[in-house]
Order: sequence, then structure tokens, then C-alpha cells
Amino acid sequence: MKSILHFIAITCALFILAGCNSQLQKEFTERKLVIDSKQTVTVKELSLSITNNGCGREWVAGAERPYCELVIRHKDSIIHAGGDFKPIYIANIEIKIDKMNPWGREEDSVPPGGCRLLVRRLPGR
Repeated sequence: MKSILHFIAITCALFILAGCNSQLQKEFTERKLVIDSKQTVTVKELSLSITNNGCGREWVAGAERPYCELVIRHKDSIIHAGGDFKPIYIANIEIKIDKMNPWGREEDSVPPGGCRLLVRRLPGR
């Protein structure tokens, strides 16, 4: 009888411990993403996907400037961005272009035609 009670007590303790661990999973706060040209990356925790249609250079007012053609999907929203380094805000998400590589050579771990983004969840928005 005692062994059955011990078994039930241990089993209950394991179920409670497993339930507590699932509640304590780390919440998404911030992630750096490196997106190659013509690649899509998803962040499941935020229901977010980002497609890089390629990075390049364009001439604006007599000066060369880098750009990336990004398509950002969050739930039902689609945003086209990447023409500048301004942060992009969607709901409580901030997306910053950290580095672009439009010159076609390997640079700072960013592939040719790719970019490095910083995605983070903003508190209280």
C-alpha cells in the first residue's frame, strides 16, 4: 500500500513540475536575423515572416544609396519596407535594419544581397 502511495505522490509531483516548466518558458524579447537574398524567415512567436527580395544600390539626387526590398507579413498585414534604415513598427514589434550588403561580397557575416535585422517585442504597446 505504501509503495502505491509513493508512486502516486511521485507521479503527481512530476505532472506539477512539468506544468510549471511549460509556464516558465522564456518569452520572446529580441532576435537578430540574417536574411539572404530571396529568402523568407519566420518568427513563430510573433506570427511574423520577413522576405528579402534582394538588396541593391540606387541613385537618389546624385548619390548612391543602399536599399533592401523587404516584405513583412504580420497576421493579416503586409508591409513593404527597406528603402532606408528607419525602424518599422507593427503592433508591438519593432524591426530595425542593422546591416545591408548590396555590394555583392561577404561582409560582417551578411551574405551578398542580404541583410541583418533586429526584431524585438516592445513592452506595453
